[in-house]
Amino acid sequence: MPGGAGEMRWLTGARVALFGGAIVVFYLAVLFVGTLFRADGAPPTDFLAFHAAGRLALAGRAPEAYDWDVLQQVQAGSLAEGAAGAPYLAWLNPPHFFFLVIPFAMLPYAWGWLVWVLATGAVHAAAAWAVLGRPAAILAALAAPPVLLTASVGQNGLLTAGLIGLSFALMDRRPWAAGLALGLLTIKPQFGLLLPLILALTGRWRVFAAAAAVALAAMALSWLAFGSATWLAFLPSIAGNTERLLGPGLEVSPRIQSVFAFVARLTGEDRAAMLAHGMAALAAAALTLRLWLRRPEGPEEARAAAGIAAAYLMTPYVWGYDSPAIAIAVLFLARAGIRDGFLAWEKPLLLLACLWPALLVLHPFPLVMPLAWGLVLWLAWRRDRAWRLSPARCATMS
Repeated sequence: MPGGAGEMRWLTGARVALFGGAIVVFYLAVLFVGTLFRADGAPPTDFLAFHAAGRLALAGRAPEAYDWDVLQQVQAGSLAEGAAGAPYLAWLNPPHFFFLVIPFAMLPYAWGWLVWVLATGAVHAAAAWAVLGRPAAILAALAAPPVLLTASVGQNGLLTAGLIGLSFALMDRRPWAAGLALGLLTIKPQFGLLLPLILALTGRWRVFAAAAAVALAAMALSWLAFGSATWLAFLPSIAGNTERLLGPGLEVSPRIQSVFAFVARLTGEDRAAMLAHGMAALAAAALTLRLWLRRPEGPEEARAAAGIAAAYLMTPYVWGYDSPAIAIAVLFLARAGIRDGFLAWEKPLLLLACLWPALLVLHPFPLVMPLAWGLVLWLAWRRDRAWRLSPARCATMS
């Protein structure tokens, strides 16, 4: 039932735009200072791997991007005065991701980082607009704390958030455009574990076909552009990178945000971690499929928010910088609240889901994002249930 406790009437669209705009200006100031105006040059960040891989591809040496030693040498050359002691960063992405990073590798490292963040931020903003076509929605999505975390290291979380958001936002309105976004999401294939199944089970074949065509075309073009040796270098690197980051006996980084990472750090037992993660992933998938397969279909917003949450809960390999997508999921549920009325405590809980990832900036802990995504999943289920029990719907069905 709409209304009730925790309504937060002060949280209006105008105030969201005002506060969100101020925060975005602050983020931009931090980004410009961190990249262009430091006396000692731009610091080494995750973007170094993208920049170095793009430079290798431009030089016709794309397969060597998957050689950690070679990539390390190129990274050092990207920094001011060679900057000895650059961190050991890896290129972990499939070959068609080269197409996205090459334009930024043509720029000096600091400028490439800055333009990369602005460009991927634009994709994130486009998804926010597609979900809720209001300037306040864009500012809210860009003001979420994970945006600063992702921008500060030059990672791809804004890009993946934008692509998955566009996939769900355009699924029924522009299926071919949704398929394009979903096909491009194969640059991070671990987030596409559930989406093809959802499309097939719900009969959204145009989206499925478009996504498959885009993915296959991107892979074929990368094979033509960079050669079969690049794919032959990439495929073995998948197992190697898994061993380096999630392998048996390793102290899994707290920056990896999954149930697997939490249990592995807590117990030191990889089997226990995989079992716990598998159970959590199955629960997320089952709940999400239940929302998508119920008839009649419930609110699009609840299904989309659940689908995004499940995509990030199902993979054991998800980092803190992947968390900007939570703002897109929250926007979906906010759209339903604006249209149908907010449920009791829904506004503060949505705000909490957006702000909770700020803990990643203060102190990384593997359960920060699983808890946030779990909250989103529960809010999506609650929204669907409220719709099914609403008097207006019951009257139309009688």
